[in-house]
Amino acid sequence: MATAILSPARALRQPRRVDLRAVFGLFLLLVATGGSIVFWSAASDTRAVLVATRDLPPGAVLGATDLAVARVRVDDAIYETAWPAATREELIGKALAEPVHAQQLLVRAQLASRAPLAAGQLALTIPIRPETAVGGGLRPGDSVQVLSTSGKGKPESETYVVLRRVRVHDVGREERSTLVSTASAGDTPPRPEAQGPVNTLTLVVTQDEALELARARWNGELDVALLPPAEPERGRGYEQ
Repeated sequence: MATAILSPARALRQPRRVDLRAVFGLFLLLVATGGSIVFWSAASDTRAVLVATRDLPPGAVLGATDLAVARVRVDDAIYETAWPAATREELIGKALAEPVHAQQLLVRAQLASRAPLAAGQLALTIPIRPETAVGGGLRPGDSVQVLSTSGKGKPESETYVVLRRVRVHDVGREERSTLVSTASAGDTPPRPEAQGPVNTLTLVVTQDEALELARARWNGELDVALLPPAEPERGRGYEQ
């Protein structure tokens, strides 16, 4: 029978033991790292958008307390229709074209493209041409001055100011049609092109201003000049 002989070094060697504290610490480190990665991935996958803080009817003007920022995870197509959080200051003072509900994602179609009329205001449209209206570079919300010239081309011609300061309500453009070339007949019909030259201008006026503007339109030729922004007048719902 063989007999195992223990050497002095072998007899004094202690058996190896696993340090449970080190293992547990390593486990906690891995869990924390994994949680951080998951949290970072989830946070980076969300986008900041605007939501309504309360129910609002059509025509309501948005205030600072009506909008809040929320982080959501949505598809690109949905995000394109929403208002990003960075546009919050831009939307304050805008009117709603459609109703919104509390905590609802605010989408672009819900905002009116122009400010609503106040009590005592009228929207009156006049024909214009680019050469008589700042090259056609007018937008809703601009402040303009309207001039009229009578007896154009004659020595006794006269130009005077019809309206010193009014707000642009809307800008109309001439519709153009373009044909889409296709291989088969009877395909897509001509469609309107939105980039035609301006041909109408709708202004926000009072009843008296509407009468002055109509009289000037039918008795002379109108020119529209762009004005710098003016400070809001106290106690007035419209620009004068």
